[in-house]
Amino acid sequence: MIGYLRGQLRQVMPEGILVETGGIGWFVRTPPAQSWPPPGTEVAVYTHLVVREDALELYGFTRPEGLRFFTLLLGVAGIGPRGALQVLAAAAPEQLARAIVAEDTAFLTALPGIGAKKARRLLLELKDAILKSGLAGEAGATARVAGDGGAGDNDEALAALLALGYSRDEISPVLARVKAELGPEADTTAVLQGVLKTIGRGGGAD
Repeated sequence: MIGYLRGQLRQVMPEGILVETGGIGWFVRTPPAQSWPPPGTEVAVYTHLVVREDALELYGFTRPEGLRFFTLLLGVAGIGPRGALQVLAAAAPEQLARAIVAEDTAFLTALPGIGAKKARRLLLELKDAILKSGLAGEAGATARVAGDGGAGDNDEALAALLALGYSRDEISPVLARVKAELGPEADTTAVLQGVLKTIGRGGGAD
């Protein structure tokens, strides 16, 4: 498995790039909207190898988050590698994660190749994976070390929000407000949806 390439960027094309490393030129399919430096510059690409009957294809991203979401999308029925690439050309991994956790079907169905049926599959098949991802686990460990005073669902909600890229200072007041509104019986999913909707309305902390 080829998971990473570092080399000289030789050519940028609409469907991908050509990277030379060790005297070999590798063609890597990348999101069309991906920006690249001028040819001749050294680049690093996180890659996924797709094996087909008639070809071996490399798909690549400038960030590991892009690669991670690409592999998640490949696990959803009806989404192939080129479809996943189109999705990641239209939205950043962080945007996709927030939309899936918030069950924002309007955002998802606006993505290329994603209709109502595939949007439901994304929610059903990826939501738990995002909340329980390795990245969320690292954020959860940070939250426990910091000692927020909460446990169980409180830690899980905070860990998931930190994993989505929010800062503790930014999210803590909103999280506390939503939990107070929903009451102690609210589960992690309800709390996360409430926080993300509040932020989307511009109701974050001043």
